Order: sequence, then C-alpha cells, then structure tokens
Amino acid sequence: MNISEFAETIEFNIVHNIKHSILGLGAPGIGKSELIQQIGQKYGYKVIDLRLAQMSEVEISGLIFPNEDKTKTIWLSPDILPDEKRDGNKTILLLDEITSCSKKVQVAAYQLILDRRIGQYKLPEGTFVIALGNREDDDGVYIHLAGPLADRFEIHYIEPDFETWKYTYALNNGVHPLVISYLTFKPAALHTHDPESDAMTFATPRSWVRVSDILHFDDDITKNVVRNKIAGNIGEIEARQFFEFCKKKEKYVTLDQVLAGRKQLPVEMDEVSVFISSIASRLNFLANVESEEELTDEQKRIVGSTIEIIFDFKNSEYTVMGLRELIGLNRRVAKQIFLNTDNSNIFQFINSNEYLYN
Repeated sequence: MNISEFAETIEFNIVHNIKHSILGLGAPGIGKSELIQQIGQKYGYKVIDLRLAQMSEVEISGLIFPNEDKTKTIWLSPDILPDEKRDGNKTILLLDEITSCSKKVQVAAYQLILDRRIGQYKLPEGTFVIALGNREDDDGVYIHLAGPLADRFEIHYIEPDFETWKYTYALNNGVHPLVISYLTFKPAALHTHDPESDAMTFATPRSWVRVSDILHFDDDITKNVVRNKIAGNIGEIEARQFFEFCKKKEKYVTLDQVLAGRKQLPVEMDEVSVFISSIASRLNFLANVESEEELTDEQKRIVGSTIEIIFDFKNSEYTVMGLRELIGLNRRVAKQIFLNTDNSNIFQFINSNEYLYN
C-alpha cells in the first residue's frame, strides 16, 4: 500500500475507536513518522514519540524499588509514557524504529502492545498504539520481531508512491516546483535506495524535501555550494540528472504562460511533463474545496480555460495526462466540472473515458 492508504487504516481505528495496535513497515525516508504527526494534528491527538532504537528496556518498563519498610515492591513507571493529566485523554503512542531496537526493548514494549500496561502503569483509555519500522530488505539495522509480538499487530507494508506524495504532501507544503517537475518527469527518482548498493546517499521523499529547502534559498545550480548540497542529499548520480533537467528550465512552458498567450503548448515529452506539473501547482486551490460552487468566478474561469488547453494537445496521450493531473487534485470537483462542461467534444471524450475519474 502507499502512505495515503496506510493513513486510512490508522484513521479507521481512530474514527471507530478500535484500539488494535498497527505496525507500518517501509523503507526509510518515505514519511512514516511525519504521517503520524499529521494524523495527530488532524484529530486533535498528542503524539508521544518513542524512538525505541535509542532506548533501553528500563526506559520502557521502568524500575522496581522496595517500599519504606521493605515489605513490598513499588513500580516506578517511566515518565515518557502517556499521562492523562499531563497529555490529555487523546494520545497516540508512537513506537518508532521497533524493528531496529534490541530484543530486550522489544520485550519491554510487548506488554504495552499486548496488555496496554506495564507493571502498575496502564495506558490511558484514549491512547492508540502505532508502531513503525523498516523491512528486513531495507538495508538498515533489522531485529526480527518475535512471532507473539508480530501477532499482536495489524501489519502493513508501505511502498513509496510519487503520485500520493505529490498530491497529499508536496503541493500542500510548498515543495519547490523544480523538484515536483523533475519527479513528475521521472517518478522513480522519488526513492532510489538499492539494498545491494554500498552508497550511503540516495534519494527519498525526505531528502527531496531538503533539496526543496535549498532551492527556496538559492536555485542557482551553477554554484558549487548548491550543487554539492543537493548531491549530498540525493546522491551524485541522481543529482547530475537533476542538474541537467534544471538547466533546461528556461525552455519549459508553464500553464500561466499559455493562459496569458505568451507561449504555445509544448510538444516534447519532457516539456509536456513539466507543463502538466505546472497545472497542479497553479490549480492547487481545487484541493481545498468540496464542490464546484465553492470556487470563485476567477477560479472557475482558470479551470475552464485549463480544460480547453488540455484538449488542444495534438497527442491524446498528453490530454489524458493533463486530465489525470486535474483529477488528482480533487476527483469529486473535477468530475462535477467535467459533467457541467458546455463543450460537446470535451463532454464526449470524458464520457467515453469514464475510467479516468472512477
């Protein structure tokens, strides 16, 4: 599944108050931890983030001390665990790096996951438990989960997916247009980790965000410092291809230029990819509405003009690519707009290719 589908499995539990623990396994850098923070913000839950690979079993299970007259033991639970008085009654306990921590730490976490308690400590009723880790073939530190522990989880394997990352994260968080355009042209570059390679630097969604941050400060890729910093984030090989792409940025045509009548529609594949990427950036306002009625007259004009432009492509494959970009922003509203179009040719095409928005 992709990261968006993984989010849906967690949100399903929150909405229906199902306290089953969920484990998400996926390659490093694809946004697993960030996703949990976003879900916490969305539903008003405080996220208690425990990086298990950096912890000892005592930090999870706590300590046992004798009482004053030494007739009984007292269990001192760790302060890092959710506390209803301190954290409120809506918390997510995130057990991150669970496949990278020692067996002893896994055993300490086992009781939290199985019984929702350790010693005298009990997880607050409003706490959801989510664990994250890498897969065995991700070339990181991997400690196999014991069968009884794994059996207590609902387990999901998460794969990097550019379309999901683009529409659910990149466009909504100001990722630099050059990064989005390049990855639209070459989606496989979103995550280039090869477990068989000894390379320490490779591209991930996380490292592309760092590249975006660099470009927002300085997008002059002729400068050594900019080139070196980008290569240090995504690797030399991918960086060279990215630089070659960026060198051509002046020839690339954007939607705004075509709307203003300053440029003609591109015909070369790489230029078309960039143009279609610019559609998503320019019409990103569609992602924030529930129906066509919420659009302003100006927004409706821009969307209508964009649809007309998409259908001006001589190659129908490019038209389909443009329509998919529009649909990716907001499937429901795009469908409403298509169905309300007064252009018979466009309506006939959409009606004949209903698969595009189903």
